[in-house]
Amino acid sequence: MHIEMKDIYKAFGQNRVLSGVSFELKEGEVHALMGENGAGKSTLMNLLTGLYKLDSGIIKIDGREMYFSGPKEAEQNGIAFIYQELNIWPEMTVLENLFIGREMSSKLGFLNTKKMKALAKEQFEKLSVSISLEKEAGLCSVGQQQMIEIAKALMTDAKVIIMDEPTAALTDREINKLFRVIAALKKNGVSIVYISHRMEEIFEICDRITVMRDGKTIDTTNIPDTDFHKSSKRWSAGS
Repeated sequence: MHIEMKDIYKAFGQNRVLSGVSFELKEGEVHALMGENGAGKSTLMNLLTGLYKLDSGIIKIDGREMYFSGPKEAEQNGIAFIYQELNIWPEMTVLENLFIGREMSSKLGFLNTKKMKALAKEQFEKLSVSISLEKEAGLCSVGQQQMIEIAKALMTDAKVIIMDEPTAALTDREINKLFRVIAALKKNGVSIVYISHRMEEIFEICDRITVMRDGKTIDTTNIPDTDFHKSSKRWSAGS
């Protein structure tokens, strides 16, 4: 899936949040979206998924203008947003969390738990995830909960996954696991928008980086063409 966002403007009342932002996501790439808190990163992605309505600008998906009425419609069209505050129901099982709002029924109208378990196990195997489907989600680690969210997104046939500060509460082991999963998703043609302020992670797993500041696009560049130390100084200095 190829996404283009051009000349995007958004204000909340008198507060201008985005001023002429442009962003492009290519198929099968991991694209870092970086900037200080308040730079407009999450707002831009919320405009893409239809949580907010843009004031002006153009959004194209695979060359066609497209605007979603909300995150559910975006999800139905292959774009999933995994928020920093994970959307987990702690008292429900892992299986129930995976299929909440998308439960499968038999021809007689009964819950088809067998089919749901089979699909969940298949997705977990693809992600090399080992979590009991009967376990209460609230008892899972943050890293496990994140894998549940990724599996949930892939079961909706997501072609684009937006991750907002995904490593903020993870252990080093969970971060390494996440990076392996991201690499596998990329191989399968899934595009990732990786919202972060952690330069080391961005240079390790991302293909390109777009830097935002004060609601504007500062720079977009290929990671292999970028020097870590020079770029971090330049972007933080505001040049």
